[in-house]
Amino acid sequence: MTTALSVRSRLLDGVHVWGRYTIRPVGRTMWSSRTLVVYPPGTNTRERLLLRAWHVWPAVGALVALAALVLAAEVPAVGVTTALLAYGGGFAVLARFTRSVRPRVRSVSVTTFLGDGRREVHGDERLLAGSLDALSILERALRAHRIRPVDFELVWADVWNDLPAAVPDRVHRPS
Repeated sequence: MTTALSVRSRLLDGVHVWGRYTIRPVGRTMWSSRTLVVYPPGTNTRERLLLRAWHVWPAVGALVALAALVLAAEVPAVGVTTALLAYGGGFAVLARFTRSVRPRVRSVSVTTFLGDGRREVHGDERLLAGSLDALSILERALRAHRIRPVDFELVWADVWNDLPAAVPDRVHRPS
């Protein structure tokens, strides 16, 4: 039963309750990147689930759209319309349900270029590493019941406050 609960918890809460850490390894361009995304402290399970859905929808939505195309192969106009509505509708629904929490999500990225025989780093590597360490160590302690949830959330808030605020999508100018 414990395994089932942990799988359910992972699906609902994600790998980390505080956000996500993404590593893109070196590719053909000789660039690699690491991104730490931290949700606002106090983000509940529903909000985390919706934020994760927003993050993965481009790929998942494409698979849903492809399935709609395949299922309606005999009537291409219906398949294309259904695929476009499903893909666009997913974005619309998720944008609506995450609109209050998305602007409060903070992140830091570090990009590394490994060409020309030297390592070139862009971004605040110390901030990313320190923030990730603080969150990861204390999250492990929280899951092992060595610290209280309120203590974890205090550190989570400190890390979130240290990260740069998101740049607004729109610039509002006085008329």
